[in-house]
Amino acid sequence: MSTTAHILANGSFTQNWSDTGLITTDDNWSGVASIEGYRGDGLTADTGIDPQTVLADGSATPLDVNANQTDPLTFTTGGVTEFQLTNPTIALAGSSTADAPFIQIYLDTTGVSQGYITYNLRDIDGSTDNAIQQVALQYRVGNTGDFTNIAAGYVADASEGGTATKVTAVAVQLPTAVMNQSLVQLRIITTNAASSDELIGVDDITIASGTVGNLPPVIDTL
Repeated sequence: MSTTAHILANGSFTQNWSDTGLITTDDNWSGVASIEGYRGDGLTADTGIDPQTVLADGSATPLDVNANQTDPLTFTTGGVTEFQLTNPTIALAGSSTADAPFIQIYLDTTGVSQGYITYNLRDIDGSTDNAIQQVALQYRVGNTGDFTNIAAGYVADASEGGTATKVTAVAVQLPTAVMNQSLVQLRIITTNAASSDELIGVDDITIASGTVGNLPPVIDTL
């Protein structure tokens, strides 16, 4: 189920993680439609690297999700983590092992000439850590080869030290190259920060046909 491409011509793709039963076991994405998470080991050899420059295929790195976590202040393992908060989310954090963790979304855009993606990056780490937590958006057509960066999706720092309230809305028109394709992979990726990484939620994901206009994504308040 997790690698089955969502057919965009049949309707929008949405995921806000409100169903905490989708992920119940570590490293198992089988309950999540059209999304997987990877740890990104070895995709970069240094800290503080701009994720826009990390384009290599990461599907050979471990499939990753730390399931059923409840406290971003005490859970410090890097990679992809599911947090069952009042407003649930999955989150990314780099580490010395998880050099460039990411989630990968699978789409079938056959018959669609225009499309867009919106999502919210949520700083859920209320500790005093104040890393520069960069996040990038990338794509490739098919399931092999390097990714291509989408510059409009880059966020230079999705975190803010000492608080867990910052939300960065991302709204991006998808490139023409990904339209009318039987398989497209979109990747939202961060890298290991130069200081203690902060957990960044990737929430309220919507992918739809048409044009994004100037509207930010709606923030889920459940």
